[in-house]
Amino acid sequence: MVTNKQRIDKLQDGVKSILAKSGYAFSEEDKALLELILVELEEMSNSEKDNSPDQTLKILSLLLRFLKFFGVDNISELF
Repeated sequence: MVTNKQRIDKLQDGVKSILAKSGYAFSEEDKALLELILVELEEMSNSEKDNSPDQTLKILSLLLRFLKFFGVDNISELF
């Protein structure tokens, strides 16, 4: 069974991998957004409380940042 920490660590590794790729040119805004996502993932990974109400808000915030990175500014576009 994969724990929340393991999932967060996988996401963190994925973001690090995207940032490390030299063949992909990021705008400064995209790079800053990815770096902010990485910081949030690191904070979540180091957090001892998996099910706190604050954790839920952090996950939603992180999801919105990922959507923004992928060009989805309005979630109603997804439905």
